[in-house]
Amino acid sequence: HCAAERKARAGDHLVAFGDAVRSIWDPRWGTFGPDLRERLLAGIGEGLVSFLWSDRSRRLITKSPSVRNLDRFFSFFPQARLLILVRDGRSVVQSAMDTFGWSFDRASRGWAEGARTIRRFQQTESAKVDRWRIVRYEDLVDDPERQLRTLFEFVGLDAARYDFEAARNLPVRGSSAFGREKGEVHWTTVPKNEQFAPKERWRSWPPSRLERFHWIAGRELADFGYDAAPVRFSDARRAEHMARDWWERAATAARYGVYRARMRVALRSRMATAFERLRSRQRTVA
Repeated sequence: HCAAERKARAGDHLVAFGDAVRSIWDPRWGTFGPDLRERLLAGIGEGLVSFLWSDRSRRLITKSPSVRNLDRFFSFFPQARLLILVRDGRSVVQSAMDTFGWSFDRASRGWAEGARTIRRFQQTESAKVDRWRIVRYEDLVDDPERQLRTLFEFVGLDAARYDFEAARNLPVRGSSAFGREKGEVHWTTVPKNEQFAPKERWRSWPPSRLERFHWIAGRELADFGYDAAPVRFSDARRAEHMARDWWERAATAARYGVYRARMRVALRSRMATAFERLRSRQRTVA
């Protein structure tokens, strides 16, 4: 997931490139019209698609586990169709803890922020609702044929050519709970059986954990139609959660400070090594 976030940050650089082109544009080259930046970003997106689309006889599909830069999707890919897969935040949190070793609060806040990003996208891109769809993971698990037929119609594919039975029997890959080897997550396919229950991973949570999740992401969970009974927080419990929020923010800031310090030390070390090699080459030439 961290690798996916780093890749998503590349979008920031692409947008910055478009802004930089506008800032250095020389009027002698022509007028930088109001749509030129949009055309430039769409051209960059077309180049990315061309790079990825190796077999033109097949439909290109790309995916990302992150919704970072979701608001920029149609800037880079104005002709594309977008599918947004949403999963119960409680299951996502349990998976993130089991797979990546994230803390409960970090995983919960990450899911809540992603959910808010999707909600903002729904509002700002409502005029393009014919170009994007939101699908709940649990609906795909419960009724894959019905959901897939709807999606095939949306993207213009022939459902009659699809093997729905094979879809129902797809093996599991990279599950945080099912088919682990020696307690480790792996990416080798594992046949499904009755023990595969991707919707039930949070069911064993104690009440205190459920309450904490609802404090952090209960509103976002309800926004996507998940059955989440409202939780009433007493003044004492509210104070406890606020104190824990403060502690988590302080701990996150401390970890980030340590990370930045380590990165600065590593960068200085690399620069010193590079300069020493350069001086050695200069002495050799002399």
